Amino acid sequence: MIGFLSGTIKKATEKELILLVNGVGYKVFCSLPTLLSSAVGNEKDLLIHTRVREDAITLYGFEKENDLFVFEKLLDVSGVGPKSALAMLSVHSASSIADAVEKGNAEMLSHTPGIGKKTTEKIIIELKGKLTHLQNASDNESAYEVRLALEALGYSPREINEIIGKLNPKEKDTGKLIKEALSKLK
Repeated sequence: MIGFLSGTIKKATEKELILLVNGVGYKVFCSLPTLLSSAVGNEKDLLIHTRVREDAITLYGFEKENDLFVFEKLLDVSGVGPKSALAMLSVHSASSIADAVEKGNAEMLSHTPGIGKKTTEKIIIELKGKLTHLQNASDNESAYEVRLALEALGYSPREINEIIGKLNPKEKDTGKLIKEALSKLK
């Protein structure tokens, strides 16, 4: 199994990277934050989850160990496949998923495209207590409120993820974070 790749980004699309490693191009599906931080020609190190099926070997890449850990835990939940797990990590950080699971906040998790209320409830039931080491509540609540505000204003998930990554992580006042996000979006 492939567990790690390090190489040059040959191509980047909205769903995947082609990572050139010693003359071999690997197609690696990644979350939106990873894709946004990837430019063609740059070097990239990725932790890899290899999924083997009868008809395909698929690679999923992550920059952080916590993202890989949460991805694999989400796959343990019946009804959650790799596309859904990756979509969830595209919308939420690993720590915000952990926080939502531990607090039983199904509404927060249901903001992921393709994930319904029943699936989020199943995720909470099956993962409760397994992600506590990833929690960081105060940062997540502010980022979550900023995300909701920007969604209500009609910004795309891609724009929202890009801006949330640029916000001052030390600022806890949601109102100030929203103003900062809006100023960066203009």
